[in-house]
Amino acid sequence: MSEPHQGNFVEKKIILKSNRVFFLKFVEFNNGCFVSFSEDLCKIGGIHVSVASNNRTQSARVIPNIKDPIFMKTLSEKLSLMTNGITITNLNNKNPLTLSEMQELMNEVLKLLETKTND
Repeated sequence: MSEPHQGNFVEKKIILKSNRVFFLKFVEFNNGCFVSFSEDLCKIGGIHVSVASNNRTQSARVIPNIKDPIFMKTLSEKLSLMTNGITITNLNNKNPLTLSEMQELMNEVLKLLETKTND
């Protein structure tokens, strides 16, 4: 798995325990981040936007993800609170995610945020 750092941009291939392959694109900004997960091919899918303010979030589905709307909202709101800003999430998947797959994807993003804050 490669993890080239180009400023605030990270691109990573993730192979889940279930052998599903996702491509993660992560862009960090001073006031938030953009996170994209695409299964097999890099495509735009469901888009969710969250904004954090005073330890609360406001969210909007821009493009609904029919297969995993709760994961999209949870990921977007959690990252928004962690960055204290705006988070835009994109998820393109062929089949619904299992709970363990959701946890694996979430952990990959949290590791990135942890590394970024430690730098």
